[in-house]
Amino acid sequence: MKRRFFTSWEVVLLLLLITAQAALMVGQEIVTYLYRIPPVRVVVPNVSQFSSLVSPYGLGVDGELLSSFAKEKGYTISIIRVKSDEEAWELISKDKADLLVGFGGEVPEDFAKKITAGPAYDDYQSVIIKDTKQADNEELQALCSSLLDTVPEGVDEEVYRENANFLSSLAEALPEVVSPREGSEPSGQTPYAKETLGATTPALDEDKKERRTPPATVAEVQQDALENVDCVDFDRFHMYHLMSFDSSEGGTAQIDVRNFTMLQPFFLDVVPKSQVHDGDSYRWFWRNKFFAGVGLQKDLAEFWDEVNAQNIVAVLKEKHYGFFPEDLNYYVVGKLKKALRRKMPKYIKTMEKASKKYDVDPLLLAAVIFQESHFNNNARSRTGVRGLMQITQTTAKELGINRLDPHQSIMGGAMYLRKLWDRFEDLNLKKWDRWFFTLAAYNQGYGHVTDAIKLSQKRGGTGKTWQELKEILPLLAWKRYFSQTRHGYCRGYEAVTYVENIRYYYYLINGLVVLSRPEGEHLGKLRSSVGVATPDA
Repeated sequence: MKRRFFTSWEVVLLLLLITAQAALMVGQEIVTYLYRIPPVRVVVPNVSQFSSLVSPYGLGVDGELLSSFAKEKGYTISIIRVKSDEEAWELISKDKADLLVGFGGEVPEDFAKKITAGPAYDDYQSVIIKDTKQADNEELQALCSSLLDTVPEGVDEEVYRENANFLSSLAEALPEVVSPREGSEPSGQTPYAKETLGATTPALDEDKKERRTPPATVAEVQQDALENVDCVDFDRFHMYHLMSFDSSEGGTAQIDVRNFTMLQPFFLDVVPKSQVHDGDSYRWFWRNKFFAGVGLQKDLAEFWDEVNAQNIVAVLKEKHYGFFPEDLNYYVVGKLKKALRRKMPKYIKTMEKASKKYDVDPLLLAAVIFQESHFNNNARSRTGVRGLMQITQTTAKELGINRLDPHQSIMGGAMYLRKLWDRFEDLNLKKWDRWFFTLAAYNQGYGHVTDAIKLSQKRGGTGKTWQELKEILPLLAWKRYFSQTRHGYCRGYEAVTYVENIRYYYYLINGLVVLSRPEGEHLGKLRSSVGVATPDA
């Protein structure tokens, strides 16, 4: 009779020992696998709070937070976009999603046991917005249609044609323009249009021997009328896909105030109707699964502890929203668009050359020129700086340029920006902070910016962020502070205003390019030809 090596019980015991040993060796890896594969399903609202369509400054607050979380904790992410809170709660409550990002409020009572609310990190306030309509304005509709005869470069033609029905929705209370018929007296609905269209051909002034400024042509007046009208079909496509408009309520929708602020400059016929919701907070919400001490739940809790400890949200809010004015200035937006359309094209080749040679984003260069002179080569400030880039006589000599020559001014200004950028190399700044430091130095001088950095460090800061520096620079106008510095008094408050303005103009210009607006056409082609990458976060 042959003896078996192991009895049945011995085999079972051996298998249990092997299983236990394997669990000890790879248990953590198994848990990691179970909790991180497949990717975390993240529901986000289709608005700018999560990922802006138009901002050049990155993904947005929640977008950057989610990216950091995935990188730090080793997750892959699957994004699900929705247009309503109800849809988001439906997905996560039925285990079709793991995490809600970019939503405000509290967990609905019905889902309280299934879902955890993360810490509040920002105030939530929403506004009812309304899409104004002026469908009976046939003249303005005709002008819009004429602009839409060809599809803007970079726009998908099928998408573009699909939304032709939006053409009839035009801005209320904006100027109506009537094109003069051949052989008839020019006319217009607004005093400005009537005056300019009815003016005579410029004549030579016998006394001053100077030619008067030529009156605006019919085409120019038409273009002026379109400055504040969203004729471009692709724009309206984006707007209607950012939120759901209720046609039964006269074209209204509810949107977060901050998201509306970010979009309003590009959709001027969408106006706030009333503020309706105040007092809630933004939070992340995640579904409870198995044990709270392991996996996704644990990692999310740890991540938010780190975010709060390092004040990361405040830094991101400054980066993405810190430059927005309290109220939209329609005049400034219109003036920027007009400058890009009428004045900038004559300098486009020089801007291309300067951008390539000195590695400066041409859109940022355009924002600097607009801030300095509004593309007016004869601009002159009270301090004596002159030209398109408002360069001092001393700096012009150092750069070897004639500051009154617009093309030399652009080349010299770009060169000077690059020189200042290079001088901040050793500070190990993030790229956007480094650009803001560079712009502040362009305005007030490198020495005063280094004074502000040292003063910030002396007061307990790092001196490495624009968020810190914009609080310190204005102090250099006070004797108790500038007396502690090497370079003395400076108008630091002007530097802050200067940088914030350029940040805003750069945001607007980038949006015009991204949305394929006519005003951004030249710069869109220019950026493509130059190949200068947008500065990183």
